[in-house]
Amino acid sequence: MFTDAAAELVGTLADEGVQHLFINPGTDTAPVQEALAAARIGNTPSPRAVLCTHEFVALSSAMGHYFVTGTPQAVMVHVDAGTLNLGGAWHNAQRNRVPAVVFAGRSPYATAADIPGHRDAPIHWQQEQLDQQALARAFGKWAMEVPRGRDLGPIVRRAFQVAQADPRGPAYVMLPREALMEPGGTDLARRLPPPRRAAPDPDGLAEMASCLADAAHPVIITSRTGSRPGAVASLVEIAELLGCPVLDQRDRVSFPARHPLYAGDAAEILTGADAVLILDSEVPWIPAHASPPAAATVLQIDTDPVKATMPLWTYPVDLALTADTAVALPLLADELRRLGSPDRIAGWGERREQVAAQLAQTRQQWDAFASSAEPAAAPHAMMQALNKLLPPRAIVLEEAVTSRSALIRQIDREPGSFFDTGSPALGWAIGGAMGVKLARPDAPVFAVCGDGSFNFGVPTAAIWSAQRAGAPFIAVILNNRSYRASRLPVQRLYPGGHGQAEGSFPETDLSPAPDYVALAGAYGGGGRVIHDSAELADAVDYCLALEADQRCAVLDIRLPAA
Repeated sequence: MFTDAAAELVGTLADEGVQHLFINPGTDTAPVQEALAAARIGNTPSPRAVLCTHEFVALSSAMGHYFVTGTPQAVMVHVDAGTLNLGGAWHNAQRNRVPAVVFAGRSPYATAADIPGHRDAPIHWQQEQLDQQALARAFGKWAMEVPRGRDLGPIVRRAFQVAQADPRGPAYVMLPREALMEPGGTDLARRLPPPRRAAPDPDGLAEMASCLADAAHPVIITSRTGSRPGAVASLVEIAELLGCPVLDQRDRVSFPARHPLYAGDAAEILTGADAVLILDSEVPWIPAHASPPAAATVLQIDTDPVKATMPLWTYPVDLALTADTAVALPLLADELRRLGSPDRIAGWGERREQVAAQLAQTRQQWDAFASSAEPAAAPHAMMQALNKLLPPRAIVLEEAVTSRSALIRQIDREPGSFFDTGSPALGWAIGGAMGVKLARPDAPVFAVCGDGSFNFGVPTAAIWSAQRAGAPFIAVILNNRSYRASRLPVQRLYPGGHGQAEGSFPETDLSPAPDYVALAGAYGGGGRVIHDSAELADAVDYCLALEADQRCAVLDIRLPAA
């Protein structure tokens, strides 16, 4: 028997497999805080409460935790202000299909003093909105308010079911304080498991295999197939069978970086393709940069092939299968083997050798560029050097923005040890690093980000929260003293224009650079500033020692000014 609905909530979270409750509290969370304290004292199952001093950090941490564990997540914020402070993290969670349930307070309804949880402060009028749920609807799958304590259990169970059903995504539950203090259920409500992962249509799979088997120049594009590391082996098998290049956009490691058929981000190979297979990619190509020929057959496997939340997702897909690639790719490999006549197998083998030779030249060009004296090569040289220094167990979070290509081409990690969001709300990496470290405490965690991304991530909150939680990370800042991603469009769209003539770009200039190492030092951490890749080895060793001592570290890499 639960003392109240708040206690039932805590028990339900634990039963759903939630390991950490990332919380930024308010006046509305008092019943939950009391229930968590009771669970700790009573040694009953409950998630660990992780205090985050900014809501953006809380949801970003939940994302990082999900990336490495695959388990459902829970975040708690205070009413409308806390929901608004989730900001772009909502967008990132939506685009990355993170099954996080965000719990937010709701101003109490009651004003009578004899009703537990009644309004007792001016804020209870000020923070009430006409439609608080509207803040979450555009970026979430489902939203609901708990009207009474006895209804809490089924509503929370439903939230986790919807969040975990493919395509996964965040859900939102509002919790009035009076409802939390009312009696809950006598027992935990029944768990509502999500549907099993989708399998592909057999006829469609056979048609897809036939198209790929007959193609002269097939290309595979992937981005997040590595979310299920077991699917990577099947993808490698298919690529080797067909002898085709694999463009890995690297939101996750979906294809081995040292494999002869790895094409990285070399999208120009699309221009000669006659069949393109898109796997788990939100933006398979940018038409203005490189596209397949109009006559090419475009195939797709995804749990959400239509992308209805992207109004103008109009890629010319000829055959799409709604399926989990972890289920579909082994079946596709079986179909291709079945179609592998001696002549086809011989042709696939010849193509494999040709493609591998071409891509070997491409990778040599990448290495040569990293060794050049061009200012644009500096991030490539730094990432090439960092790649050699990363401990085997290290996990890398990437948010390098205009230096992203350097990481795709130079950082070589195993599936499950490299993550990017592939979504536009910057700042997630340092908060995400805390979540990753909580889930993998024995792994050194590196958040590689631009200086703009680092600042977007609310570093004061991220570093303080991480150190308090015993989840330190190393922030590697590729510091070009600029919001370069916002400067480049001015230069591209207005060549020779007034901005170029003025030359200062004050709207995007981040100089003088702050002392980011001193910022980490203010919270008990430290770091190093370096200007040359030769300095990197000692700096990485120093930062790893700080992390081992449970302190956050900053590696401030000063690149040529953008």
